[in-house]
Amino acid sequence: MCHIATLLHLATDFYKQHHSGLHVKNKLVIALLAAAAPLAAHAEGYYAGAGLGYAEQKINIDKFGDFKEGDVAYKVFTGHNFDKNFGIEAGYTDFGTAEYANKSVGSKARSFYAAGTATLPLGDKFALTAKLGIAKNRAKVVRPGEGDVKDKKTDALIGIGGTLKLTPTITAFIEYENYGNVMQPAKIASIKATVLSTGLRFSF
Repeated sequence: MCHIATLLHLATDFYKQHHSGLHVKNKLVIALLAAAAPLAAHAEGYYAGAGLGYAEQKINIDKFGDFKEGDVAYKVFTGHNFDKNFGIEAGYTDFGTAEYANKSVGSKARSFYAAGTATLPLGDKFALTAKLGIAKNRAKVVRPGEGDVKDKKTDALIGIGGTLKLTPTITAFIEYENYGNVMQPAKIASIKATVLSTGLRFSF
């Protein structure tokens, strides 16, 4: 557990020091995957992966109303399976940018998370998966004439999905995750985010 907590802490520090631009986001992806590699030298059961999908942001903004929009999302993660049924995982998810009201109002959100995982094998290749954990969410809402609003909020993370083992070390996955409230500053605005993604997981 300490390895995953340490990785999450390092990723959070990286974000605080470098918090803007696509180039920096690419650096974060590389940093997370590279940080996972030394873990593999100590024990079996470790993995790292990445996914791409669709993030939906449900937003309520004071004086502007309720909106629901989405964007392309990506995530990177690493974890450890204690056995065939239980494990732990930590990662970073970028929800992209959602634009509302003819692009006059928008929101950007991202999250660092840590979770316990559960796996139900269905034969040699297929499995059902679930996760339950904590998401450290950050978001910004752009409000014309009212000023931007930034906030961070910690909420529960819930995820369900399925996996298909392609090779002994490569697994494809599809997953739906609910990150709860990603922001709610003084009731000025609130955003709830969900992600449907697919990708690959590499075992060590």
